[in-house]
Amino acid sequence: MIAGVLARATRALTTPLLPDDYLAVLNPLWSVRAPRARIVATRPVGPSTTELTLRTGSGWQGHRPGQHVGLGVELGGRRHWRTYSITSAPTAEHLTVSVTAVPDGSVSTHLARVARPGDLVGLGPAAGDFTARGPLLLISGGSGITPMLGLLRGGVTSDAVLVHSGRGGHVHADDLAGLPASVHRHDSTTGRLRPADLDALVPDWRTRTLLVCGPAGMLDTFIAAAAEAGVPCVVERFRPPEPVAAAEGATGGTVTFTTSGVVATADAVTPLLRAGEDAGALLPSGCRMGICHTCVGRLSAGAVRNLHTGELETADSGDVIVRTCVSAAAGDCAVDL
Repeated sequence: MIAGVLARATRALTTPLLPDDYLAVLNPLWSVRAPRARIVATRPVGPSTTELTLRTGSGWQGHRPGQHVGLGVELGGRRHWRTYSITSAPTAEHLTVSVTAVPDGSVSTHLARVARPGDLVGLGPAAGDFTARGPLLLISGGSGITPMLGLLRGGVTSDAVLVHSGRGGHVHADDLAGLPASVHRHDSTTGRLRPADLDALVPDWRTRTLLVCGPAGMLDTFIAAAAEAGVPCVVERFRPPEPVAAAEGATGGTVTFTTSGVVATADAVTPLLRAGEDAGALLPSGCRMGICHTCVGRLSAGAVRNLHTGELETADSGDVIVRTCVSAAAGDCAVDL
């Protein structure tokens, strides 16, 4: 309300700047062009995991249960983005995400151990389609519990069973009892959760759609079990698949980011996004796994290789939009970013 009134009142007086630029100075949460959120609370929810409670600003368009969001932080004079599952319901007053500090993870370590109430973070749009309908079996491991919290708190179904596997003090252990689902806990120190365990824990699991999030080995195991049983299975990955090896003799090339005017040199296995950032380009990004499509740009010259599939995409084949986080240079190329 206030932001809208101020925007209309200042529109005629702010050329060449936009009203949004001035509103962001008055209150960063009023910005629509560069959405931000303010941390209002932090809570430990695991040995290395912290839940962040965020007050969103005018630019936030909301989310659906099971989606994730990009958070941006300024470190060393550059903005870095990482993506985290949303754990709050769409109707909640505040947005919540949980961040696990990982070794050599500058962003996750900052958010989990350094960030404090009052800090501002950049806020990307919600993205992702990790959801299903009907009777559900949710299977999670470790921090894979986070999208399950978002699904269940968001009321995605009235018939859900959650099987969560973790070591000793589970991430969000104190929150599991309050979920609207039948919850089974598995202590992974006694061995990995296996598809055979489901027959005892959830006898009717073959009549449910599986949603699985956790370590890569767990995902592969339950994807195979679901396929064998003829059961639908939806997967959420926190890490991208291993990149396809580059062809012998591939050398990469020069990457020109036409909008920013930055030119980078990249080998055949480095994502264009990382090469551009290392050269000083300020590029859009979100999940950095090829999922959210925040980092896309038009390939205006040359060719790139998809690091997930190994396929080549060339500018002369039409209006080609590439995801810079999962594309590498296949010779000299240009991207409109």
